[in-house]
Amino acid sequence: MSSWDRSRTIPWSRAIPVAPATASGDMEDVDLLKERIWRDLSWEAAQEEKERKEQQKMAAAAAANQNGESSALSTLANTTDAQHIMQQSSSSITSTTTDSDVEKNILGFVGRPYLTSDLLKNAAFGATIGSITGMCFGFMDSIRSASSSTVLKSASRSAQGKFVFQGTYRSGMFFGAFFGVFHTAKYATRVLVDPGDAGEICAGSVAALGGVMAKREWRVSMPYAVMLVAMDTFHVFMREDGKA
Repeated sequence: MSSWDRSRTIPWSRAIPVAPATASGDMEDVDLLKERIWRDLSWEAAQEEKERKEQQKMAAAAAANQNGESSALSTLANTTDAQHIMQQSSSSITSTTTDSDVEKNILGFVGRPYLTSDLLKNAAFGATIGSITGMCFGFMDSIRSASSSTVLKSASRSAQGKFVFQGTYRSGMFFGAFFGVFHTAKYATRVLVDPGDAGEICAGSVAALGGVMAKREWRVSMPYAVMLVAMDTFHVFMREDGKA
């Protein structure tokens, strides 16, 4: 029951004293007493109203915070669901595209796409590096042969120079062809099977070194040929490790 209701049920007749309130025998003013009681009740009613409004404000603020958090959570959930759906759709589209675009070659393997420009680049690279390295090998062998041969020692300077020149360009042409075949075989293996760097090097070595072993006079160049293959292998694997 509020203060206002309690004030309406107070028996005001009992507030009149039946005995003198003072020593002189004068009675207290009933209207003054009623005003005092009314003022106290009004103050209590105002305090209760103030507390009720504060409680309503706090409840409204708590409800607003709860609604804001729930709306934020729902928005986040909707965003997450949308992203998940987009990822699923993109992955399905990618897988469908990949499955439809993949085509097997005549050997039944999935290799790299063939490009004539790439084939020519690989062949030209192998021929250039092989020629330069082979010319160095031929020059050193020709100088060693000229210095150890008694016939060439007694020959003229022009004859010795001609011998060295012939040995240099012949070795350059031989190793240029050898290394060009090696890189061409590597590219063909990549296009047909794509086994990786190790598989490509093995296939290229079989093709190129097998050709060197085909003739007896070419077998003397086998150490230099193996050295070229080893240098290329070292370069490939150092490049994969990021050190070259």
